[in-house]
Order: sequence, then C-alpha cells, then structure tokens
Amino acid sequence: MMVVAQFLTLVVFAWFNRVAWFRILALRQQLAVYKRKSRRPMLRNGDRLFWSLLSKIWRDWASELILVRPETVIRWRNRRFLEFWRRKSQGKLGRPAIPNEHIDFIRRISSDHPDYGEDRIALELEVKFGIRHACSTVRRYMVKRPLGPTDSQPWSGRNNK
Repeated sequence: MMVVAQFLTLVVFAWFNRVAWFRILALRQQLAVYKRKSRRPMLRNGDRLFWSLLSKIWRDWASELILVRPETVIRWRNRRFLEFWRRKSQGKLGRPAIPNEHIDFIRRISSDHPDYGEDRIALELEVKFGIRHACSTVRRYMVKRPLGPTDSQPWSGRNNK
C-alpha cells in the first residue's frame, strides 16, 4: 500500500511539474552526449529521435537546446516524416494490378469479337463472372487493331462515292 501511495505521489508530482521534468530530461540527454568518449560529441539516431519527439510535446524545447540549433531538429523531424511515408508507400504506387487470367480473358474476348467495346466487355465480365473492372482498365488490355478503311471517318469525302 505504501509503494502505491509513493508511486501515485510521484505521478502527481510529475504531472504538475512536467515542464521541470522535460527540462531535466533535455539537460540529462545533452550531458550523456557530452560524456561520450569522442572529442567532438556525435549525435546518434536515438538522440535525433529524442529531440524530434521532445519538440512535438514540449513547447519550450528550444530554450534548453545547446548541442545543435533548433532549425536542425526541425529538419530532422521533417526528414523523418518524409522517410516514414516513403517507406509506407513503397511498392504500392498506382492502381493495383489485375490478375493475369483477367487480362488473358479480356484479350481473348476483344480478339474474338472485334465489334465489342470496352464497356460491353466490362459488362460481360461482371454479368457472367462477377468480375468488376473499370472500362478504362478493360481498354488498356484490349487487343489493339490498326484503323482500316471501314474505320475511317465516312464524312471526310474519300469513301462517299
């Protein structure tokens, strides 16, 4: 019971004096960097992450910063944000690919029935097989045919004899 009361007292003290706790954390972190065995203290990724997080949760973080300039911490935070979203979206650009069986079926229908357009092929796929694809997707995979004399514009005057 005594340990729980001490813990709650510590939590309440930390809550009401959180600015003091943030200041202590910031100074201790910088002291730990200075205590490293190098002549010029080098910041590690953990140090950068610490300052990035502290700058998000504490309004007066820049007043206690000694090692680097506040602009550097903001640049780290922005870089981390860009890296996160780059990693998250890697390999998932554009529309998802449709299965090869669907592509083969679209090509077979468009070659067997040259009078079918992309809207009719998309409708056939949906009605008969329950496969839904946009007309633009069907058009992308249809067999391309060169324009013949019957496909040219009849109003141009060449075929009106």
